[in-house]
Amino acid sequence: MRIGFFTDTFLPQRNGVVTSILSFGPELVKRRHGIFVFCPQSNVREYGGMVVRAYPSVSFKSYPEFKIAVPRGSSGLPKLDIVHTHSPFSLGVFGLRVAKKQGVPRVSTFHTLLSEYVRYLSKFGQRVFRRIVWRYCRLYYNRCHMIIAPSNALKRILLQHQIKKPIVVAPTGINLDFFKPIEKKKAKKKLGIGDEQVFLTLGRLGFEKNIDVVLHAFKDVNAKLIIAGRGPAERNLKNLRRKLGLQKKVSFKGYVPEKLKPIYYSAADAFVITSTSETQAVVVAEAMACGTPVVGANSLATPEFVSDEKNGRLFEPGDVDQLSEILRSYRFSKKMQINALKTGQKFSVKKCTDKLEKFYRSLS
Repeated sequence: MRIGFFTDTFLPQRNGVVTSILSFGPELVKRRHGIFVFCPQSNVREYGGMVVRAYPSVSFKSYPEFKIAVPRGSSGLPKLDIVHTHSPFSLGVFGLRVAKKQGVPRVSTFHTLLSEYVRYLSKFGQRVFRRIVWRYCRLYYNRCHMIIAPSNALKRILLQHQIKKPIVVAPTGINLDFFKPIEKKKAKKKLGIGDEQVFLTLGRLGFEKNIDVVLHAFKDVNAKLIIAGRGPAERNLKNLRRKLGLQKKVSFKGYVPEKLKPIYYSAADAFVITSTSETQAVVVAEAMACGTPVVGANSLATPEFVSDEKNGRLFEPGDVDQLSEILRSYRFSKKMQINALKTGQKFSVKKCTDKLEKFYRSLS
């Protein structure tokens, strides 16, 4: 099959959408499918056998990571068998037009709870903006033949918001040859970390990730916290660290290259995720595939990975006191590590691509 991925975000950006494309695309190429990526301005022209076509774009002022592409006419595009859009904006709309013109099925993955990002539009009237966002989502996604949700939790939300087209669940897979355990002492040594207990949060530092919760919780915790990543909330989080007097216990590492992620995951005694808007949380699967238990907010997709006291711990969203108590009493155990590893291995890129390929074939 010749499959077109239409996305409003791509390399050099790194986020959940890009991770999904870089996971599924090359694996589909290995299976002799032709994969074409249509994206905003990028210096990448080929990746893992995928052919990349980038269009001129402008950055969204209040959220620079998001770009608005200006695709030219649909003439001259390769003949596709399936159009798979990964966002409902400029390139997503363009993808639907291409599918209609070529007479091929329209598939779309609902990656992001867009209603949680209205805070980047305005400090006021966010309830109204959320209603507008969901109204637009209904208009867009109900034009598709099939919707892909990366988790059962998200599927339930889409049904609640009257997304009426068939919804199937296909989580993003991870490369188990890359994300695998590294001996903890060796990983800590590579990062210059001593024998002290270490907690890690890694990913984009967005306001919707609620990382301030773990900072408040860490005030009475006798351990180290590593915050790795970049994003719009970074300055606020550093100011909060200073305000709480956590400079000696909390370190910001900035952007972590992909090749170093298994080292960071393996060095941590637990991975902490406080976000309440995760539609899958690929980082949770990555951490567990490295044998690292996860302490996560009991919200959306996270509890589909984390079983309390088996492969990690769950706390009620925003409950600083409960999270603080979990971190204070937390002790890394071999049993929890093994259970985490088993959970992470369920999400291999091969198994997840099997599901996606099956859904594609059902439309042809």
